[in-house]
Amino acid sequence: MVFLLSVLFIAAIFLEGSVTTLPLVLICILCLTIFKRKAIIFPIAFLAGLILDILTVRVLGSASIYYLVFIFLILLYQRKYEINSYPFVAAATFLGSFGFLIIFNRGNLLLDPLFSSLVALVFFAGLRFIDKKS
Repeated sequence: MVFLLSVLFIAAIFLEGSVTTLPLVLICILCLTIFKRKAIIFPIAFLAGLILDILTVRVLGSASIYYLVFIFLILLYQRKYEINSYPFVAAATFLGSFGFLIIFNRGNLLLDPLFSSLVALVFFAGLRFIDKKS
């Protein structure tokens, strides 16, 4: 499963950097955070943000800081809320992608977060199915 997440993560970085305006890296980081719940996610998110900033020609570190704060908030509230659930994934993805699109002035501010939530739910359901199989 780690290999699958790694391949999907690298694909999401390059797709978001070149083709789409959806925050696919944010979705991958959210699902990785939910499944791992460890501090190893922080350097991964930082490097992904740096690569994404290079590909999209932004100020280096801006996406990295957003991803680090996003992961920190999710891990901060993991005791208070059940983060391994579909409603949490949908709400966190919607709010995270809405904030990301506002800060970086990209995409449609209503349709993109809704579509991101749908993509995240499908991605999360697939990962849960694969995790239960193995």
